[in-house]
Amino acid sequence: MEEDGDRAGQSRSTVESRAEAGAPAAAAGHVEAEPKGDRCRGIARVDADHFAMSFGALGMARGREIVIGQAAVGLAAGEDVALHQSFARLVLAREEARLQMAAAATVAANHVEVGRGAAIAVLIARRVEGDVRPLLDWRGALAFGAAFGLVASVFGRGRRAQRPSRAQRSQRP
Repeated sequence: MEEDGDRAGQSRSTVESRAEAGAPAAAAGHVEAEPKGDRCRGIARVDADHFAMSFGALGMARGREIVIGQAAVGLAAGEDVALHQSFARLVLAREEARLQMAAAATVAANHVEVGRGAAIAVLIARRVEGDVRPLLDWRGALAFGAAFGLVASVFGRGRRAQRPSRAQRSQRP
């Protein structure tokens, strides 16, 4: 049985959630995702104060401190969120988000620290440190929204002008 434990430990994707010091193991919320064949199972959702994950996939992580390494995440939301060599679709951090050699579609935080090799498509932050060129910042989003609204209103008026009014439709045989 010891050999199976060692072998499983070599190919296991481990997710750990550390509770306050002195908390029992059950309260710590230790979770393990075992691989099935050559594929690793993903984790749908984790809620924890302190959360760290390496090598895997995660749908949603919520907590005070979240650290993701070499993994893919749909949503990471917490006070402090750190991504290292990972991808996240959406990062929401109340205080600080740190990205090091990572990619994110959207990042919204009070303070964002961008390290070497990080890429962000849409960035919303009060303060940004590091060299980052987001695809869309708040000024670009404002301009895009204004242009989209203008185009939608022009095409909307054109469609309304071509449609018959209610009175005209009710008079048709």
